[in-house]
Amino acid sequence: MHTNLIEVFIEENCKACDSVLSVMRSLAQEPNVELKIFNREHDAPLVQDRKVVIFPATFVNKRLLFYGEFAVSALRSHLH
Repeated sequence: MHTNLIEVFIEENCKACDSVLSVMRSLAQEPNVELKIFNREHDAPLVQDRKVVIFPATFVNKRLLFYGEFAVSALRSHLH
């Protein structure tokens, strides 16, 4: 089974980030999902490398899929 790498870039005091994180925590329980959370402040070099300017930003398998909040069904359609 292929593992999907989901990376979420967040920042402090961001309601949309909190909302996305709550969705991600439930998805992270699935066997084919690896979840990594990156913080704008603590992971600045990676944020810069990925050219993230809007938070939250959600990448699946290294590809940017969403800025901001999104429906879980939209994310599921991109998982293998």
